Amino acid sequence: MKKLFTFSALILLFSLLFTVSAQVGTGKLAGKITDAETGEPLIGANVVILNTTLGAAADLEGNYFILNITPGTYDVQFSYVGYGSKTLQEVRIVPGVTYELNVTLTAGLNLDEIVVTDKKFFEEKSTNTVKVIDASQIQQLPVKGVANIASLQAGVVVADGSGGEDGNATINVRGGRGGEVLYIVDGVPQNDALFGGNNSQVSNAAIDQISFQIGGYEAKYGQAQSGIINVTTKSGNPKYNLFADVVSSQFTDDYGYNMYTASLDGPFIPGNGNHTFFFSAERGWFLDANPKAINVTIPTANIDSPTMPNNASGIWRFTGRTSHSFDPFTLRLGANINTRQVRGYVHSYAKHNSHHNPITEDGNYSFSGRFSHNVSSSSFWNLNVGYKIYESENGDGVWFNDLNAYGDTLVNPEITAQGIRRSLDNIGLFFQAGRVNSGYSRIANNTLNADFDFTAQIDNHLLEVGAGLQYNTLRYYSLVGVERIAIDIRGENAIPYEDRVALQNPFFFGWDVTGQTKTDANESKVVGGINRNVKTEPRNPIITYAYIQDRFELDDLVLNLGVRFDYFDSQARILRSEALPFAFGDPNIFDAEDFVTKDPEFFVSPRIGLGFPVTESTVFHAQYGKFIQQPTLIDVVTSEDDLQGLVKDGNFGVNTGHVNSEETTQYEIGLRQVLGDNAGALNITAFYKNTKGLINTQTIFFQRFVGGQFDRYYRPTNSDFGTVKGVALSLQLSRMSYFSVNLDYTYSLAEGTGSSTSSATTAAFRNDNGETPKVIAPLDFDQRHTGVINVNFYVPKGDLGFFEMTSANILFTFNSGRPYTPLESQNITPGGGSNLGDTKGYVNSAYGPGTSRVDLKIEKSFGIGDNLLLTPYVWIQNLFDTENAVNVYRSTGDPYTSGYLLTEEGKAVAADSGPNYVSDYTALERDPSNFGIPRLIRLGFRLNFSNITF
Repeated sequence: MKKLFTFSALILLFSLLFTVSAQVGTGKLAGKITDAETGEPLIGANVVILNTTLGAAADLEGNYFILNITPGTYDVQFSYVGYGSKTLQEVRIVPGVTYELNVTLTAGLNLDEIVVTDKKFFEEKSTNTVKVIDASQIQQLPVKGVANIASLQAGVVVADGSGGEDGNATINVRGGRGGEVLYIVDGVPQNDALFGGNNSQVSNAAIDQISFQIGGYEAKYGQAQSGIINVTTKSGNPKYNLFADVVSSQFTDDYGYNMYTASLDGPFIPGNGNHTFFFSAERGWFLDANPKAINVTIPTANIDSPTMPNNASGIWRFTGRTSHSFDPFTLRLGANINTRQVRGYVHSYAKHNSHHNPITEDGNYSFSGRFSHNVSSSSFWNLNVGYKIYESENGDGVWFNDLNAYGDTLVNPEITAQGIRRSLDNIGLFFQAGRVNSGYSRIANNTLNADFDFTAQIDNHLLEVGAGLQYNTLRYYSLVGVERIAIDIRGENAIPYEDRVALQNPFFFGWDVTGQTKTDANESKVVGGINRNVKTEPRNPIITYAYIQDRFELDDLVLNLGVRFDYFDSQARILRSEALPFAFGDPNIFDAEDFVTKDPEFFVSPRIGLGFPVTESTVFHAQYGKFIQQPTLIDVVTSEDDLQGLVKDGNFGVNTGHVNSEETTQYEIGLRQVLGDNAGALNITAFYKNTKGLINTQTIFFQRFVGGQFDRYYRPTNSDFGTVKGVALSLQLSRMSYFSVNLDYTYSLAEGTGSSTSSATTAAFRNDNGETPKVIAPLDFDQRHTGVINVNFYVPKGDLGFFEMTSANILFTFNSGRPYTPLESQNITPGGGSNLGDTKGYVNSAYGPGTSRVDLKIEKSFGIGDNLLLTPYVWIQNLFDTENAVNVYRSTGDPYTSGYLLTEEGKAVAADSGPNYVSDYTALERDPSNFGIPRLIRLGFRLNFSNITF
C-alpha cells in the first residue's frame, strides 16, 4: 500500500513538472428556462453545474449558455425565486458540441425535483458524425480497450481478435489506413511520431467518456485523415469513491487471463469539492496473450496445445488526474502511464524453438494539464502544455539486447558456427532449437506539445481561435542480421565491437552505433579504413498549427465554418540526388555534400459543417473538409550508416527522405430521425473521401558516378491514391420492458492503388524495368459489410425482487470477408518465397470468408447499505465458439491448407521426403494466426464503495 501511494504521489509530481498538451476540447450547455404553465421566459433564472464553479443566468428571453465545460457527465440544477428548483442528472457533455437543455419550472413548489435525463440518441447540434460512450456504458460492454470499443462504431473495421489481450487493435475507419486515426487522452495526442498508431492504453475503469468523430471534424483537430478518438479520464468527485475489479479465467479455460483493477477518487480535503483527485492502477498478465480458435498441433513432436507456446505477456496501467478550482481559474493535471512486455508468436518456431519468440518491452508515459480562465460568462481561454515519452525495445526472446550473444558460440552453445543462425530441422519445415530472431530495434521518442485557444460567444456565434506547437525528439535504432556481429569477435582478425556493429549498416539516429547509448551530437567513425561522418544526433521534427472557427447556432440552423493552417518541418537531411547519390562529395562514401535539408510544408485546410432540422424530429447534417497528415517519420528520416550499403551493393530498401504529407478530402451528408415518442432514433449517413499522396514503395535506378553502371534500390514515396464511399446506418431503440437495442451497419467500398507503405515492395522487386504497376483495386481492408448489434437487458433497483440490478449485455458482430490476390500456387516452407508465385487474378480480386461472433456479459449487483455495491459477473467472448478465419492462403482461399501438397511439385517433394514431411507441412499450414479467438470465459467480481464521507 505504501508503494501504491508513493507511485500516486510521483504521478502528481510529474504532472506538475510537465503540464501537458493539445486538442483537449470542451463542450457547451445551452437552452431556455420557462414557466411550466404559461411558457413565459424566467428572466434571471439560475443554472448551476453541480460540483463545479460553472453556472449562468437566463437572459430577457429565458435563454442561457455555459461555456468551457470539460467533457463528462454532470448534474445540472435550475432555480428561480418563487419556483421549485429542478436538478437534471446525468447530462452528458461532449467536446465541440452544444448540449441543448430546455427546462420548465413550476411556481410555488418548495421541493427540488430530481430528474434523470435520457441519454440523447444523437448530438443534434453536431455537424459531423459524433458517437459518445460514457463510463456506465463502458462498464456493461463485454469488451476492454479503447480500440476495441471504437470497433463497435459504424464505419470502423477491425480483424477478429486483433490486438490480443492488451486491447491495442489496429482499426481502419471508413476505408483509411491503420495509422490515420488520431488518439487523444486528456488532450495529449498518443500516436507514435515514427510509425503512427496508438501507443496508449487506458483502463476501462479510468475512462469517463470516449468521443468518436468519424470522418470530418472541426478545424481545431489535425494530423488525422480518418477519425478522432478522444478519451477523457475521470477527475474525481466531492465525495470519496473506492472501486475494485478482479477478472480471471484461471478456472474456466487454458489461456491464463488475469486482470486486477483498483481506483480511488475524492477530494484532497474532506468536504472541499474544489480540489479533487482520481487515481487508478491496473495489472494484467496472460499465459497466452493472443488466444486462437485452433490448437497448435505438431504430431511429429507430440504437440497438441490450445495455447501458443511462449506467448505470455504482462501489462501495467496507471491513470492519475487532479482538478483544482480557483474561480475564475481552473487547473487540471493528469498522467496516463502504461507498460507491457509481450512475446511475438512465430509458428515456424513452435516445434523446437519457441523460447526464441521475440520479446517487445515498451512504455508510454503521458502527462497532461490545462490552465483555464473564464474571463466572463461569454469568453474563456485555455493554455495547454504537454509532454509524452514513448520507449520500446524489441529483440530475440533469449538474448534480447545482448547483441554479441546472438551469434557467439561461446555464449550461445545452440549454434554450431560463429555468426550464423540455425536452419531448418532434418525434416525441413520447422526451425531447429537455438535459431535466434535476427532483428533488434529500439525507440525513445519524446514529444512536447503546447497550445493556446480563446473562445467567445458573440450573439449566436461561438468564435474560437487557437495555435499550437509540437516538438519531437526522436531516437531510433534497427539492426537486421544481429548474429553477424560475432564474426571476427576474437582471434587474429578480431576487430572492435563498435566496428563489427557498424559493418552491418544499422539504421539509427539518437543512439550510438551499438544502439545501447543515447547520443545528442554527431560523431565520426573510422570503419575499414574509411572515415564515415555519421549524423547520429536525434531528429527533431516540428509541427505548428493555427486555426479559426465559428459555430453559428440558431434554433433551426447550425453552421460550423473553420480553416486550419498546418506547418510541418521535418528538419530531415535528404539525398540531394536520388539518381547520383555520391556525386557531390567523396564518391566512396556519403558525406555532408550529398545531403540537403528538406523544405518545410505548409497547408491550408478549410472545414465546413452544416446542420438544420427538417422537422421537429429530423435533423439534416452535411460536412466537407480537407485533412492533412504528416507522413510516418520512419519513412522520412535518413540514416547515413544504413545508406552506406549503397557504396557496394543495391537491390534493397533505403530511405532517401523524399516523402511529403498525405492529403484527404472528405464529404458527408446524413439524416438523424427520432422514432415515435422518443422510442428510438435512426441515423443514416453517406460518405465519400478521396486520398492522394499516400506512401508506398518505388524503384530508383542510380549510378555511383556519372557514366557508371546502373544499380537500383527501393524507397518510400508519395505514389498512391484511393477513394472510399459508403453509407452507415445506426438504429437505437429506447429501453422497453428492461431491453434496449443498438444496431450499427456500414456498407463501404474502399479502393486504391496500395493498402500500406510496403504493399508495392514485391512488385518493385520483381519488375526488371523498375515499374510498379498502379491498378485501382479493392484495398486489403475493403470489408464491404460490417455490422454490430448490441442488446442490453437491465432490471432497475426495486423491480423483479431478487433479479433487481441484474444485467445482460449481448454483442453480436458480423462482417464480410477481406480481399486478397489469388496465386497459382503457394509453398509456405520458411525461406521459400511463399508469396512470390504467379498470380491467377487481378489485385485483391478474391475475398476470404466473413466472420461473426457473439459476446456476452452477465452481472448481478447486491447493495449493502447505501454505499456498497458488490457485483459478481461472467464475461464470455465468442459464446458459440465460432471458428473465424481472419487469414487465408492465397492459393486456395482456405485458412487450413495452401494446397501445395496437391501440386506436382508438392507431391514429388512429399514422395522423396516421406510421411514426416507431409505431417510437418500440414502442421505448418495449420497456423493459429489464421484464426480469430476461441470461446473465452472469464469470471469477475466488482466492488463499488461510493459517496463516502468523513
